[in-house]
Amino acid sequence: MASNSIRTCKKCGFILGTRPGLKDVDGVCLACINSDKKSKINFKERQEWLTTYLKENMTSPVYDCLIAVSGGKDSHMIVRRLIENHGVKNPLLVTVTDEFTKTQAGMHNFKNIAERFNLDHITFRCQPQTFREETLKDFENALHPLKWIEEKIYKIPVDIAKKFGIKIVFFGENSAFDYGSSEDLEIFHPASDEVTRVIFMGAIYPYSIMDSYRVAKEVGFKDLDDFNEWNRQGNIDNFTQIDSIAYIMQLWTKYVKFGFQRVSDIACRFVREGVLTKEQAEQLILEKDYVCDPMAKRDFCRTIGITEEHFDEVVNKFANQKLVIKDLNGNWRRLDNFR
Repeated sequence: MASNSIRTCKKCGFILGTRPGLKDVDGVCLACINSDKKSKINFKERQEWLTTYLKENMTSPVYDCLIAVSGGKDSHMIVRRLIENHGVKNPLLVTVTDEFTKTQAGMHNFKNIAERFNLDHITFRCQPQTFREETLKDFENALHPLKWIEEKIYKIPVDIAKKFGIKIVFFGENSAFDYGSSEDLEIFHPASDEVTRVIFMGAIYPYSIMDSYRVAKEVGFKDLDDFNEWNRQGNIDNFTQIDSIAYIMQLWTKYVKFGFQRVSDIACRFVREGVLTKEQAEQLILEKDYVCDPMAKRDFCRTIGITEEHFDEVVNKFANQKLVIKDLNGNWRRLDNFR
């Protein structure tokens, strides 16, 4: 793929043709098309439906429902809205943790979400050595380091719900819709079955990053700046994916394979939410998207037991050199953004 053949979305500037599953129509990505669709969805009707559905299906003798939480902004938003708007009194919170170093903000938010609402909170820690082994294997074999734990993050809360006899589980956004691989904003997660129904809260309220952030801040959520602890590189915000330090390496490794990472994801979503212009997003992508945060890289390597030199060797092996090229400082840069 030559640089002159790299296409970007006409509306938000996101790279086209590389993200697995992302569709586009006449040069506009499906994520932008779906964002426009939200104005035609009757979310008030969906919210009324949810209130009725919860009344009819809160059948556990102890817990009304289960909410999968990390402690982040979306977690706070879901818990708050279910309790304040939909009659939920006693949800069970479940967190599946990773082995990376926790941030001060992450530890505060993890503690705050249960204390603020006085809720039971189960923390599920997978076998630490197994986490390290599976993470290393997925990193070395596919440059997809958190494939194993992300599967657990979705599966374990559902398994726990079944053990407690809880019929309703909540997750955050419908990422297939919001990131443009599905045309429909489905309410139920594909993991739903006849016994346990998994609901996307982002299909009940029109999901947006800034909406979740605002709702969460009002009930005690804190970002990285509140603790002045980490000036993240290769990012443009201080409040998404902040629970543990090395987790963002999962996001950065996409850059050398697909030509985008977290800056593209967030900047282009900010365009759809009216926070940035397309031109501002494109400039941020040019300046920051290629950058690998050194603190996150160190924490990732330390946790799984490899050197940073080995990390670089694996990354180099998977680099899509039809899409990215190394600059004089040894950084992989997208061909159309190379200067």
